[in-house]
Order: sequence, then C-alpha cells, then structure tokens
Amino acid sequence: MEKPVSGRGSCLPEDEASHTYHLAQSNERSWLSRAGRHLRRWCFIYILIALALYSNTILRGQLRSLLRAANDDRPTEESSEHWTDWEDITPSEKLQWKPCFGTYGPNLQCAKLTVPMDYSRPLHESSDHPKVHLALVMATGSGRTQDPSTYAEAPLLINPGGPGGSGTFFAQSRAANLQVIVGDQHDIIGFDPRGVGFSSPKADCFESPKTSDGVAGRNVAYLNRITWQYGSQAIGLTNTSNVALTQLSARSRAQAKLCQRVDEAEGDDSIFRHMDTPNHARDMLSIIDAWHEWRSNSEIVRRGLESHTTDDAANGKTSLQGKLVYWGFSYGTLLGATFASMFPDRVGRVILDGVVHADHYVKPTWDKSLVDTDAIWDKFFVYCAEAQTLCDFYRAGDEADDIRRRFSGILSSLDEQPAAVLLPDTNLPTVFTASDVKKAVFFGGLYAPVTGFPVVATLLDRLADGRYEEIVQGARGLVTFCGKVETPIWPDDAMRGIACSDKRHKSNESVAELQARYERAASVSWFADVWFGLEPNLGCNGWEVERKNPPMRWHDNPDDEPTLIETNFPVLFLSNKLDPVTPLGDALYMTRKFANASVIEQDGLGHCTLSCVSPCTIAHVRAYLNDGVVPPPPKFKSSSSNEGEWPQCKCIDGPWRTGDDVADAGLARGAQVGIDHMRAYEGLRAYFSAQNLDQQLEYNNPFSAFLLERTQ
Repeated sequence: MEKPVSGRGSCLPEDEASHTYHLAQSNERSWLSRAGRHLRRWCFIYILIALALYSNTILRGQLRSLLRAANDDRPTEESSEHWTDWEDITPSEKLQWKPCFGTYGPNLQCAKLTVPMDYSRPLHESSDHPKVHLALVMATGSGRTQDPSTYAEAPLLINPGGPGGSGTFFAQSRAANLQVIVGDQHDIIGFDPRGVGFSSPKADCFESPKTSDGVAGRNVAYLNRITWQYGSQAIGLTNTSNVALTQLSARSRAQAKLCQRVDEAEGDDSIFRHMDTPNHARDMLSIIDAWHEWRSNSEIVRRGLESHTTDDAANGKTSLQGKLVYWGFSYGTLLGATFASMFPDRVGRVILDGVVHADHYVKPTWDKSLVDTDAIWDKFFVYCAEAQTLCDFYRAGDEADDIRRRFSGILSSLDEQPAAVLLPDTNLPTVFTASDVKKAVFFGGLYAPVTGFPVVATLLDRLADGRYEEIVQGARGLVTFCGKVETPIWPDDAMRGIACSDKRHKSNESVAELQARYERAASVSWFADVWFGLEPNLGCNGWEVERKNPPMRWHDNPDDEPTLIETNFPVLFLSNKLDPVTPLGDALYMTRKFANASVIEQDGLGHCTLSCVSPCTIAHVRAYLNDGVVPPPPKFKSSSSNEGEWPQCKCIDGPWRTGDDVADAGLARGAQVGIDHMRAYEGLRAYFSAQNLDQQLEYNNPFSAFLLERTQ
C-alpha cells in the first residue's frame, strides 16, 4: 500500500483576507456583454440559439454554459472545429484522441473507447460479443504535445453523479474550473457511463423507428418522451391527493413495461441488462488500462520506465501509473466506492464528495437520506429574516416565523385553488400547484442555498404578490417539436436503468405497501413526497429487466463488524455539515468501510462541498491530489456512534452574504489557495445547480426556466 503524507487536521487562516472575493464577484457581471459579442460572431452555435426557444430548459442551460465557456476560453485559429458530432469519432479498443469541441477551448480531445458489454464475454474471445463504446472528453494539461509521454501518469477521472450524469458535458464545460482548482498539470477526463449521453448503445426506453413520412426515429422518441413526462404534472406529488400514489405507481409500472419491451427486443445484448454500478467500475478500470497502454506507446516512456520508477522512489513519491485518480460527486461517490471495493490495489487518489450510503441506496426506496433536509429549509427563514431587505420575500418587521407562515399560506392557497396563467408570448394557458412550488424549493433552493435561497425568495415574493407571469416561463407547447429537432444532447433512461439495476431485490409492491414506505419517509422529512417519487425510488417499482450480474453486496448484516477494505492509498471523503440528500452521517458510515480513510466536514449547507466556497476544503483537495497529503482518519468515540473528531472546514460565503461579510475568514496558510480557486469552485457550483434543475424539473415544472436563468 502506498504511504500517504501526513497532514494537519484543519486549515489555519493566513493574514491575506478574502475580501478580494467580493471584487471577483463584481467581475462576473460583465460576462453577458462579452459573451453576446461572441454569440454574434460565432455562427456555429446557431442551433443552440434555436433550441433555447423551445421548452426544454436543459438546452437553455447549455446555451448559457456555452456562452460562458466561450467568454472564458476563446478558441484560437489553430484550435479544433467549434462543434463536434460524436458520430465522427471512431470507436476503438485503444485510445485514439481527436481534437474536439473548440467551442469550449483549444485543449479538448475526444475518444470513444470500446469495452465489453458483458465482461464475462471478453472482446478478444469473439468479435461477435456485444460492445459498449464509451464517450470520453479530455481536457489536456499544460505542456502537452503529440507525444503521449508528455501526459500525466494517470488522468483525473470525474463523474458528476446522477446516476446517469454526463461526464463528457461536465468536462467540456467545466474542466477549466477543475484545472484551476487542482492544477493544470492534470489531464482531466469526463466520460459518459454505459447507456448515458453519447456512449452507445444508449439506454432509451422511448426508442422509435423512422416514420413513413421521413421523421427521424429519435425525433419521434423525443416527442413521445416529452408528451409522457408532461402527464405527471397534473398528478402532483406522492401525497397531493388520495389517488396520487396510485397514479404515480401505475405510471412507474407503465414506463417499466416500455423499458422491458426494448430490453426483450435486444435479448442478451441489451444495455439494460448490463447497467449496474459494478459494470461502470469495470469500465473505469478499462479506461485506466487503455490510458496506460496509450501512454506506454511512447518510446520515451518505454525507455525511461525503470529509471523513472527509481527516481520516484528516491524522491519519496509513488507512481500513479495504472491507478485510479478520481473525483466523484453524489452518485459518483457510490461509483468510486464500488471501484475501491472491487479493485482496492488500483486506488491512486479517490475523492468522494457528497457521499451516498451504499447499503441504503440498494434498498427498494432510498428513504433515509433526508435526515438533514428540513433543517436546511428551516435555515431559509432564519437567513431571510437576518438579511431583511436583501431577501425579496422579507417584509418590514418580519421574524423567521412570520416568513414561515407566509410561505405556508402560499402553499395552502394553491392547495385550495391552483393558479391559472396565460403564458407570455403564446396563446397557451397553464396551471401550477403547491406541488410545483415545493419541487422548485427542493431542487432550486436546498442543493446550493448560497445561490438557491435568494432565487427561491424571489420566486416566493412573486407568488405572494400574484405576479405569476414573471415566473412562469419557457413552456411553449409541443408545436415547437413538429419540425425536425436537432439537439446536442438527447435524453435517456440511464438514471432509471442504473438505479433499478443496483437494487438488492426487485421492487414490486402494492400501493398499500408503498404508502407504508412513504409514511416512514414522511416521518423523517416534510420533503419526503418530493423525494419518494423520483426514479431511484418509486421509479423502480415494477422494474422487471433481468440484470446479468448479481446485485451489489456491500454488507449483508450491518450489525456485524465489517471487514475493512484495504486500499492502495486512503480514500478521502468530503461532506457538508448539512446535506439535503447525502447527510454527513452517511459519509461517516462509508468512511468506516475503508482502512485509513479520511473525512472532511465542511461547515456548510447543500449537496456536495461545491455548494459553498471554503479555501480550507480546496486546500485539502489540492494537497491530497497533488502531494498525497491525507488528513488524519476520524477518531470515533465508539464503533456505533458518529460522535468523534475529524478535520472541519468553514465556508466563506452564504445566502445573502457578500465578500465584505467574510473579510475575516482568511485563506489557507501555505496552501496557495487564492481568489482564482474560489471563483473556480463557484463555477462548478453554478454548473451543478443548473444540471440538477435540468434533470429534475425539465419537463413538467413551470418555474424551471425562471430558476435556471437565475441560478447560473
């Protein structure tokens, strides 16, 4: 096992004050004007402009991300083509990089790596064995040439979560932020896991053939998907009515049947039978091995391998060659932990941020992750009262309880009488309900309160004043899809396919049994009705696809003393003090599974440490990845208690707090963490906030466009 470098348990403040953070925020305001000039000059993104006129909010988010990336990373004349069609990337069992997506900067390379769909049927045994082509996007580090020896021994792999999140789009749009944070000596690779995004085959339950009048099959599938998704809005949340759960359960079973029909048509070669998380972990190992083989093709690497290893040993460094270097968020933590448990000797540096409880995740409903959710929402009323007029939902003389009562009044009013609105710029009415507001609060406010609480406050202010036309935007009806639709990203059913494949046992429960599960979840959190209806929970009831591999088995009896997983290098866990869906307790639980693992508690609110900015957390990330510095493992008071000691970090921002408010926070001593690193963390937060809204509110929430435009 590689020996880590010992490190301090916390970051100490330096004399440099972080008031420069406020100055950096003001610099962000000019991006729109500069991006507008690029928009007028770059005709290659015309397709995204057209698509932004449609109802699909994910495309609006991509347009804004694209403009920001264009502003930050203007391609040079020598850079690659501005946009890349993945069909032009030839799949190969060896890495073959090709310049791509110059829109986002001049240092992006793309590849499609061919791996076995079924690892029990290796590709070398027969060319007829089914294949998966993994889409990869690499942001190259500084000083790279055509010689593979100039690249890092091990790339930094990233996964944005989901399950089913696109790593290629994450790398395209935010690798520049990541390289600022961790250092531009890293080559960063984002990949679309099997069934996701531009990896093929795609997990698409709505897959359709071309129509007789020439409409492309994927356009038909897209229209059918949107039509289906719109139908759920009228039902509401799990407890909206006495028949809501019955209807939602029926819809879950109906879509499961649709997926099963696609699966049966493909038989043993169906991607749906091979989408479980252990297969994704095997794919990451394939990427690592392919990287090593590609880099080893350099004559310099072949000649210098032995002396290079000797030099590293003399300098006290251990080679990362053939090892996983990884930063996973949310579901990406489950993927990283699964890899570490399956291939412990291949762990190089693994950061797991916003930690999923592996044993809870594989149960029929993931209902124990909301223990901190209500506490975060309670903070909204406290912070709004403290911010006073900076909070749009504040009224003169308000205390926190006054704001809470006003919010409850809005929901009660909408429960009694949903609001009818005529959409601006179209002859189309719409209706929104208390359920729509509650979902907007959950996904728009709780995941990143620093930016989300002010946006939710504005939303509630408009609702309280009856200014509905200002907040109900974006839904222009299905007529916009009557022509041929082109989109850079097509939706899929990967989240459902992965989550349902990972369940320990299939879920096929009656409405009465589901109601009992929901009531247990509701005893934990007021937001249980939002969480319970998501695809990893109710969405798996009635799932009948037979996975090829046995289910994940972390620990059958949690009451027994588990055997620690000995990894080549200690795993680093990161968690906020209060996280709405992956609480700190889950991070502490998972830390106990791995020998010598460390955990950093960030004193912030939201999902993953990206939800607020902490120079201390950034310093730990940089020291761990770049120098092998591992904070001391936690010291628990007992084997059954989460009380103990472990490193803690403070955030320097918060809802309605400017840089002047945090001038005394300071920066991390000796860690070279500055304003650029903090701004890069902000950029990642904006990306995750927008993608979360896109994924959860895309089709059937009338506030999604309003929230998205103010979140990024």
